Amino acid sequence: MLKVERVSTGYGPLEVLREVSLEARAGEIVAVLGANGAGKTTLMRALTGLLATRAGAIWLDGQHVERLAPERRVRLGLALVPEGRDLFGSLTVRENLVMGAFTRRASAEIEAAMARVLAYFPRLKDRLHAQAASLSGGEGQMLAIGRALMSQPRALLLDEPSQGLAPIVVEAVFDVLARLNRDEGLTILLVEQNARKALGIAGRAYVLQSGTVALHGTPRELADTATLRELYLGG
Repeated sequence: MLKVERVSTGYGPLEVLREVSLEARAGEIVAVLGANGAGKTTLMRALTGLLATRAGAIWLDGQHVERLAPERRVRLGLALVPEGRDLFGSLTVRENLVMGAFTRRASAEIEAAMARVLAYFPRLKDRLHAQAASLSGGEGQMLAIGRALMSQPRALLLDEPSQGLAPIVVEAVFDVLARLNRDEGLTILLVEQNARKALGIAGRAYVLQSGTVALHGTPRELADTATLRELYLGG
């Protein structure tokens, strides 16, 4: 569903990613792990077109997308839940969700997509008319994921979804991600510093280190490596 081949990019003279290759097959959850500064968010920006690639190729379901604008990638089925959520704070929960459905024209499609989101996140149903700025951190993350789901993506990218959340909320968010994958076959690429949680739902994982792929494999394979245990699993 999503394939990255030898992608390099960065900011100005700084090269952050160097020949990164990875893939997420259809219906698969893939985790991308790494410390701060490893290049995880830069990878998400490159995949979605928010940052231009300098070399390499990106495919979405067999189609080259590395030269397409971000909105074109959304229309093709790629959606991002960004780090920090980036909600429209002055808009209501409902209005934020509708903003996520900009690729949909028919009101019936938008309402059906919203009903699907609210089924996964019933807490948002009680907050539909509240301003997004008034939400708790957990509610905000639910809204950010729901807004991305409104475009009905084929591949969902999430950048640090557990950041700043209480453990019980993290559990709920990861449960929804697992259900989306299990029940709907949604392909998920998950960037996460909480290695234990990410490896708990992923079928495969990659470890970024200094802008390159240092390790990759199944959770069981990676958990047996000394490097991953030392860096991300507390020894």
